[in-house]
Amino acid sequence: MKCKTWITRLVMATLIISGGLFLSSCEKYSWVKQEPPQELPVSFSANILPFCQGCHSSWSADRAYDKLYANTDTVAPASSRVFSIHSSITAFGSQMLQVDTLLLSAPDVIELWASQGAKKN
Repeated sequence: MKCKTWITRLVMATLIISGGLFLSSCEKYSWVKQEPPQELPVSFSANILPFCQGCHSSWSADRAYDKLYANTDTVAPASSRVFSIHSSITAFGSQMLQVDTLLLSAPDVIELWASQGAKKN
């Protein structure tokens, strides 16, 4: 009987220790949203215009730029009016846009473009 109790305790201790090690291994993963690299060049014509034309296909490149630029804050890009006026940008924020070799959400691309001066390139 003592042998059975001893084996049970040994198995339980092993399970507890291995469970603790397993859970502690999750600490290296960060679930915090990663910020896009600021040095990543964002082009209006290559990255943002195709996204805008998904909803506004009749708009010319000049009109799309003018509308977007008028509601973009280049000093504090995250507070740009475009995000509150055009709610589909944040509602469909999970839509990913290809910029260079990265996939970024549409709001992140627009913020990055604004932080780079919102150039018409």
